[in-house]
Amino acid sequence: MQLPPTETQIEAARRLESAIGARDPESVESAVSQAFPVLHPIHAPALILLAEASWHQRHEDVVKALQELRSPDAVGALERTAFSVHEYLAYDNNHALRRKCTWALADIGTPEAQEALTRIANCNDPITAEYARKRLDNWQRELPRKGGWR
Repeated sequence: MQLPPTETQIEAARRLESAIGARDPESVESAVSQAFPVLHPIHAPALILLAEASWHQRHEDVVKALQELRSPDAVGALERTAFSVHEYLAYDNNHALRRKCTWALADIGTPEAQEALTRIANCNDPITAEYARKRLDNWQRELPRKGGWR
């Protein structure tokens, strides 16, 4: 059973929503940093929107937060984000972000997340596909860390 959000968590949610409303990359950076140590499911909707928003540079942190929350609602956004291209991540062809998306999907652990990983494993990008295959190959061994296994 999830505890109700604290005032600190509610304020972090407000800051995330405000940053999204303003489409302000600096506010996103600050809001994500504030939310991260106090993550609560009320943050998931804003983080899901930020995962797919192209106007900021905190995608890896957003995906990591979604991984920790293990929100089943994030599956679609994480699958799409695994194929997103961001110029600021060009130094590694966006592969760190893609790898983090596969980990987040694996940790969500629902059948829908597993299906998303299967689709990613069948993509044309061999590096991204390998990240997903590895998470699928380790699915059973990693059950204790999954959100959807309970």
